Amino acid sequence: MTMSDAAGLKIEIVRQHEPCAVALWGELSLCTVGSVAKALTKLLLNHDGVMVDLAHLRVGWTPALQVFPTALASAGGWPSARLVLFGADEQMSTALHGTRVPTTVPLAQGTREARAQLNRRPSRVTRSYELANDPSSPRRARALVRGVCSDWDLAAVAERAMLVASELVTNAVQHADTGCRLRIAVDDRGLHLAVRDFQPGQVPVLRPLDDGAAGSGDLLHVVAAMSRRWGVTPHDDGKSVWAVLPVSPPASSRKPRNHPGRTG
Repeated sequence: MTMSDAAGLKIEIVRQHEPCAVALWGELSLCTVGSVAKALTKLLLNHDGVMVDLAHLRVGWTPALQVFPTALASAGGWPSARLVLFGADEQMSTALHGTRVPTTVPLAQGTREARAQLNRRPSRVTRSYELANDPSSPRRARALVRGVCSDWDLAAVAERAMLVASELVTNAVQHADTGCRLRIAVDDRGLHLAVRDFQPGQVPVLRPLDDGAAGSGDLLHVVAAMSRRWGVTPHDDGKSVWAVLPVSPPASSRKPRNHPGRTG
């Protein structure tokens, strides 16, 4: 099956059954990136794994390479969606590494290596969730972190991560009094938890525990105790409070899970 867009880029599905294999022909540019994003997202939603052959693809606009991690995230991210690139020439490989695409979408040399990479967690995996300014949001954050830790084989750190996420979201709801964005990522440095609120103002700091005044510092004592490191990043319209928890090295492989409703 072959699809072409108005700008001449060709998307050829070379293998329909699992894992799906697709070849891209032509130039990846501002004009063609939309077609690639739409096609890859659809394939990722319908297959347990997608391998993309880049041997015949040129880069006309370097930022368009972000289409690969963007499509993966749009389809739910690893392990719900699995995407591997292969067959890149030296120029394409340099461009991909320059934009750090292989940290989230693995780059393999050939089809055999690509197949193996589908079952390995990428070196960096990220998810983001929008949470309302509501007392129930810390509870929802705990549930979201529990699910992520299960998906990413991080059971050993799940309880601590749930507690830290809950405290960070509570800090946003109670003291910033805004909705917030919970971002969860894992890489070789650890499990990263960050909560972005939308209330500019004083950056929260730790206070002595015997200080009688209640405030965000009380919550941050828990975060500091549970984390390898933590900090605050100010923004013009708010701040991000983040923490990094140590994790064990990822498992070398993991069997794909079955997804009801997917075609094979």
